[in-house]
Amino acid sequence: MVSIVIRKSQQLVIKTKMKNELTLAIPTEKVWDLISYQKKGVIKALDASIMDELLQYGVFKHRNELEEDPSFKQIIPYAVICHMDEVYMFKRLNRQTEVRLHNKCSLGVGGHMNPFGEKIDTNYLHHELEREMNEEVKVFSDCLIENIRPIGFINDDLSEVGQVHLGVLYHINVSNKHIEINEKEKMTGEWIHKKQLINFYENMETWSQLYCKLIGICDNID
Repeated sequence: MVSIVIRKSQQLVIKTKMKNELTLAIPTEKVWDLISYQKKGVIKALDASIMDELLQYGVFKHRNELEEDPSFKQIIPYAVICHMDEVYMFKRLNRQTEVRLHNKCSLGVGGHMNPFGEKIDTNYLHHELEREMNEEVKVFSDCLIENIRPIGFINDDLSEVGQVHLGVLYHINVSNKHIEINEKEKMTGEWIHKKQLINFYENMETWSQLYCKLIGICDNID
């Protein structure tokens, strides 16, 4: 009974936040005018100019409206933190606000993009990505971000959630493994060798599964 009350309270928090939150989105038609359509998968796009072209069509709308409107794609920076042959893997705990993510493993940091500054461009996108990263993990002073490298776009039109979101996939390469989770009551984190990711595949969120397929770790898994 208590768990049901908690879930209802969490859902109310999400709905209230969505109603008040302005989120960046791009008309779906414009997205597929500029990049090759793939119903489910990672669309490789290493040229940063493509992102600038897309962002010129960006608008801020209320998130609760966008969640029900597949004529727009909410843009979600989604970065995998890497050090040599290892990636940083998150596991969402039951205290996470979004129930659908409870106990799921994730390889990406990122989230919805909110208004900031005067221009909607890649500098703005990087600002939002770094903001989300700093919210989720503490990067110690001796751990340097060596580069932030664009990989492509993640799309999943086979799910209702995926139909209204487009992931912008990045690698964030760091100089060592000296990072830790900020909100330990909501998630855990650990470094995993890429070859070991197959052991966690079944419990990963969809975008992380698509990333694993991209790097050839889980090619034979449907």
